[in-house]
Formats: sequence, C-alpha cells, structure tokens
Amino acid sequence: MLQSRQRVLQKPRNSCWKPGAELACRCPEDPHPAPWPGKLYASRNILQKIFKSISFRMDIHRCRFVDYTPHTVTSLAFSHNSVSDVCPHELRLAVGRADGSIEVWNPRGRHTNWLKEHVIPGCRGRSVEGLVWCSNEGQPRLFSIGGSTYLTEWDVSQSIPLQNNDCNAGVIWSLAANQSQNKIAVGCEDGSVVIIDISGGPGVMEHERILQRQQSRVLSLCWYKDDMIIGGCADGRIRCWDVKGQLLQTLRVDKSKTESTLVWSLYMVANGSQLVSGDSTGSVKFWDMKHFVLQQSFSVHEADVLTLTGDMSGTTVFSAGVDRKIFQFQLVDKGKKTHKWMNSSNRLLHGNDVRAMASYESRNLDLLVSGGVERVVAVNSLRNFQNSMVFKLPLNANNVIVNDEHRLLVMWQDQTVKIWRFLDNQEKTLSAKLTLSDPESISDVALSKNGRYLVVSRLSVVRIYELIETDTAKLQVVKVPATKLENLGAKKVRVLDGLGLILLVTNSNEYLSVRFNVEDDDDVSEFDEDQEAVEYDVENECELLDASQDSRLVACAGYNGKISVLDLGSGEARVLVRLNEVPTALRFTSNDTLLVATMEHRLFEFNLVGELHTEWSKKNSENMPQPFLSLPGQPYGVFETPDRFWVYGTSWIAFFDAKTEFPQKQAKGRKRPRGKPNGVNGSANDSTEKEASDKTFWFTNKYKNLLLADRLSDDELVVVERPVEEMPSPPAFKLVKYNI
Repeated sequence: MLQSRQRVLQKPRNSCWKPGAELACRCPEDPHPAPWPGKLYASRNILQKIFKSISFRMDIHRCRFVDYTPHTVTSLAFSHNSVSDVCPHELRLAVGRADGSIEVWNPRGRHTNWLKEHVIPGCRGRSVEGLVWCSNEGQPRLFSIGGSTYLTEWDVSQSIPLQNNDCNAGVIWSLAANQSQNKIAVGCEDGSVVIIDISGGPGVMEHERILQRQQSRVLSLCWYKDDMIIGGCADGRIRCWDVKGQLLQTLRVDKSKTESTLVWSLYMVANGSQLVSGDSTGSVKFWDMKHFVLQQSFSVHEADVLTLTGDMSGTTVFSAGVDRKIFQFQLVDKGKKTHKWMNSSNRLLHGNDVRAMASYESRNLDLLVSGGVERVVAVNSLRNFQNSMVFKLPLNANNVIVNDEHRLLVMWQDQTVKIWRFLDNQEKTLSAKLTLSDPESISDVALSKNGRYLVVSRLSVVRIYELIETDTAKLQVVKVPATKLENLGAKKVRVLDGLGLILLVTNSNEYLSVRFNVEDDDDVSEFDEDQEAVEYDVENECELLDASQDSRLVACAGYNGKISVLDLGSGEARVLVRLNEVPTALRFTSNDTLLVATMEHRLFEFNLVGELHTEWSKKNSENMPQPFLSLPGQPYGVFETPDRFWVYGTSWIAFFDAKTEFPQKQAKGRKRPRGKPNGVNGSANDSTEKEASDKTFWFTNKYKNLLLADRLSDDELVVVERPVEEMPSPPAFKLVKYNI
C-alpha cells in the first residue's frame, strides 16, 4: 500500500529527488501495492502509521543543490538600552554581515519566533564592521562602519543611507555611543579617535574633535558615562581620554611571546566603574577605572576574545571569541566594595568563531544574542544562560522562485542569479548563471510564465534579460536594452504576462508599471523607451506581493496587518482587510481567492468580491489544529494543489484539505476520555517521528533550513533545503579534548 523512496537520502547531497520522496503513497484501494525498495530510514510500521490516512500521491523534488550561503555575522546591536520596565514595542535587533547587508529583526516581546522586518542590501567589497543605535529623542537611529573612513546613518524604512560622514582620518575600526546617546566616538587605523556630534537629529552628523593622537590602531571603544572615552589598541594598551581630547592614562595588558597583543573588545560594566577587556591572549580582565588599576584577570579562553557584553544590573558579564565558547562571569558578594568576579559557567553554542554579542534586559524579556562565522544568530536567555533553550534565527531570505510551466528553479544572492532546470529523467542541470558587473546586491527577481524573460531589480536600477533556449538544455542570457528602467529602482518586481506589464515597488512603497510584451514572437526583444511609467495610489507598505493568475489583480501586505488589492484594469486600489495578526505569506489561488498565513500560524482564505471570508475560512481559520499552532517559527509561504492548501516554515511543511471542515476543539477536561487517541480527528501523533497525519491536516518537520516549498505540477512539489552544516566554512578552532 505504501511506496517509499527514502533510500534517495543515500545519494550525494546535491541529488534531485524525483518521485515519491517522503509523501508518496498509493490509494488504499490499489490492489497492487508497490514493493519496498532500498534501506528505509524509518520502520515500515511507523511509515504506515504516518501515511495511513493520506489517500493521494505526491512526488517531491528534495533539493539541496541550491548553494545559497549567508554571510558571516560581524556585528549585533539592540535599538534600546536595557530597562527595568516592560520592553518597548519599538525594540529591534540589527544584524550586520560581511557582505555589507543589515537585517533588522523584531523580537515581538518574546524569546522565539522573531520577525525579520527589513533587509538593507549589501554591496560588493563592503562589510559592516560595527553597528550602534542612538535614541536620545524620537525613533532610534542606526549607524554603521565598514572598512572605510565614513560613518553612515541609515534610513531603515527605505533601506538606504540617510547620511555619510567622512571622519577625515584613517579607516574606521570601531565605534561607540556615549550614555546620553548624542555623541559617537570612532576609532581609526591611524590611531585617531574622532568624536561626532549627532544631537542635531536624523541625518545630522557634525565633526566635534579628534582626541590626542597616538600611533596604534584603535580596535575597540567604549564610554565611561559621558566623561571618558576608552580605546583598546593594537599595541596591547588601553588608552583613556577625557571628552576634551587629553590622554589621561594608559593601561597595559599581558604581552604575547610571539606577536603583539591586540585588545579586541571593551565593555563598561553597568552601574559601576569597572571596565572589562578581552584580548588576543584569551584573557578577560577587570579594571578599576577610578584608580586605573587591574583588579582581576581570567585566562579562560584558548584564543582571542572578540566580544563582550553584560546585564543591566552590572552583576553578569559574558565573553566570547575564536574558541567558540561563551563564558559567564558573575559578581561575588554584591554588597561589598571589593567587586570580585568568578567564572561561573560556559556554553558551546556555535560551530565557529563568535564575532559579536549583544544583550537586552527588561521586566518581561532577557536576551543574549551571539553570532559569527557560522552565519547563524543564536538567541539565549540572559538570566538563565546555563540552562535555557537556544533559539536560532532562521536563514530564509525569500530568494528562490519556481517556474512550473518550464520546470525552472531560480535563486539569487549578492550580484548573481542561477537558474536550474528539472529534466524528464529525474535529474537537474544548471541552465544559466548571470553575474552582474555592478556592485549593488540584487533585491528581487521575477521570471515570466513562458520562461523567456528574467527581470532583475536592485534599489537603484532594474534590468531585463532574455533567456534563449539552446540545444543542450542551457539558456543563453541576453540583456534587453531598457534605459527607462535603469532610472528606476525596486525592492519588489513582478512580470504580469496577461497584461504585458512589469510591476515595480520602490523602496519608498511606490507602485509603478511599465509596458513590456513578454508574448512577443519577434526574434529581437524591444522595450518602449518613449513610454511613461504608470503610478498607482496604494497606501500600504509592501512586504508581501502576489499577482492573480490572469494578472489583473495584485495583492500586497505589510507587517502592520493591512492587506490591499490593486486592480490593474481600473488602476484603483482598496484595502481588503486589516488583520490583528502579522501576515507573513500570501498567494492567489486558482479560484481567485487569496490565501494568507500569519505569524500566529493562522491560515485565511479571502474572497476578493462579496463576502470577505470563504466558507472554508469561516469554519477553519479560528479552529486550526493544535499541532500546526505549535510548529516553530513563522510560515514563509503558502500555495495550493488540487483540493489542498500548503504552508511551509523553516523546518516544516503542512497541508490542509480545502474541502473539509476541521473538527471542533473540545474544552479541556481533567482527564482524557479512555480509548480515544490524542490527535486531530482521532489520528495518533507519533512523538518519535514528530509528525501528524489526518484526513484534513498533515505536517512533517523533518527538513532543515527550508528556503522554498512550491508546486511544480498538480502532483509534484519542489522542496529546497540549505542545512547550515553543508555550507562552506573556514576551519574552526579545535578545542582541547580530555579523555577520562
């Protein structure tokens, strides 16, 4: 009755799964069950239990050949300082990466299930080496440095630089904001420390002064209140200046026998006068800044200490670096004036160098985040560091699309677009690779339904490419001249084949369209340079975008819960619904309804005319199965196959029967009725497999770092995975192992 192709797992990692992988089964009425080929990863009884109530066949292409590789995490910063009250709704985490991109995450007042609200695209040859938020008045302002002499302030909502300030010194290596958050100090390669006044408001940065010069590179900076600037230098010294620029004192750390000692990190303990330093010898030192003397030294790390942070009470400090471990130091005898510290615990949370840490604490939230060469940001509890569960931010970048008519899979990253084709012999081939000469990273890519045109957008320019079939299943990429589009940038782009339009959404949420006939049979493609772009009045943010199958309707949604529909025939837009939840995925169905999945794991189906909710949505949207509500992370995408709605997240895929009503949830009693399985519709949940099966609902969470799940045909799915352990990575520091 059951056909399994689990043996495909024994093929090379870059294999392409074709028929029957994981979800394949035959109808119960089939009198000729298929044999059980190959070695199975699960017992026959377990698989039969999982699939016994699914009466359909679905072939899955499980793809691990898509080589998307996020860049190293170089810096982390919270938008607000720790508070004793409830954390503000405006709290954000900025994540800087080695490609120059900056991600802005919203913790939403919880330790897990964070929302990535914005991504500022990077640029070739640039990196984000430091981040700091300043919020003395109004909205927090984000500043960054990255391998140049400029300090950059960002307009986060539009993902563009608001202002660049040349510090007129060497390349900037470090930065820090004072306690009042109206001044920023930057440390430079030539030994200069420059004070920038930012009290004038957004976009205003004024050069104030350069502190007394010295010759060593300033690798780290911190402030002691608003009165003193402390710099860790490349000559093994910690220098202290007052705000007028005079050098007050120089502290020396331990010297290395083979090379100069580098003071990589400094941290000023909250509510006190103690400074913590981390250097290239692996030492963590505590200094008394009232008397400029060393109090304690810990040689706990086996390699360079790259980052330090602590809590708001000044009783806990964390250190991390090249040896991958995070160490916790706690204050002993808090009431005494001696301020003695002890190394209380450590954890190994990362597989490679830890380059950055940040902490935030409030009445209802305590966060310790860390990241580095492993590319993943780990979220831990600040107060319960040793025993808490670690949550890792997902790596999904929404940078993979599928063209089902021509069986094409497209992935883009940085300045490169790759196109694979699924062949009839159950194999795949790389059909085309496009590398742009411009340094700016790609923001979005769209492919026409006929597979002939590829539209690549960046925030400053949009370009069209024609894909020409060859005799070898390869695609020849030819640029289509379109000067008009080179003056338009877009964060979202869609090809509307039915209307012969290209829809653009700019970084300021302006909706534009230009004419381009993708169905033209001429050998030479031409773009009408004389046309003017048509602008539409859509008063909504655009974080999610999809077009109906006839291209006449476009749905867009923002994280504010508002979903709008634009009629391209009339040019009018209207608000379809305002949700109290955060939408994270939307898709038009073949019936011209709109599927919407939310952060809280609700699935809605909306009519575009008449009554808002469909019959299915009215019965089921507020009655989602508990196993689905308990799945980790957010839904990243939705789609449909005949009679089924599919939803996927970072590690799971689920489907719902589009014709069936879910069973009503019963009120919880003291005891579960005897003889009744604990599951939806009476289906037993197998805790070992972590799967659930039901006539109306099914899910699996066997996947790792899903980038995409989508239909390839009515009975085929494409599932794209990118496990972290399969990403290329430099060799990690080898910890000493003791055999006992």
